[in-house]
Amino acid sequence: MSGKPPVVRSAAPTAPPPGPAGGRLPADARIADGLLVRFAADGDRVRATVRGEIDLDVADGLGEVLGRALRASRTGLDVDLAAVTFCDSAGLNLLLALRDTAHRTDRTLAVTAAGTRVERLLAITETTDLFTPETAPDPTPGDGRDTTTPDL
Repeated sequence: MSGKPPVVRSAAPTAPPPGPAGGRLPADARIADGLLVRFAADGDRVRATVRGEIDLDVADGLGEVLGRALRASRTGLDVDLAAVTFCDSAGLNLLLALRDTAHRTDRTLAVTAAGTRVERLLAITETTDLFTPETAPDPTPGDGRDTTTPDL
């Protein structure tokens, strides 16, 4: 990648749809040559699909548009990284910063799909669980009895 600052260009000239929180979703964006982000409202959440390479040259621009999408959501941002062909520590730092912002604003950030390169980065850094979509809580027993096994 070049040493030029990222240029965020709208991929479509149409106005973006309203987000779940009433704000506007960011328009689909071409962050740099080879990095495209598409947005869609999905209930109370926003879904972002990222395609291309994520590195230091594009991390700020990508963080800007993903941050806008997070703020446009009511409950959080789901990021599909299945079509990301490269992701370095700048991409990981971007995800960690977005997760921090999400938690401070009572939202969540989930990576709903990841390509091989992203999966490897998250596994090596032991951060996969930080971006796992939250599951429904376990139901409590209806009769109130303690069902745990006592220590022997």
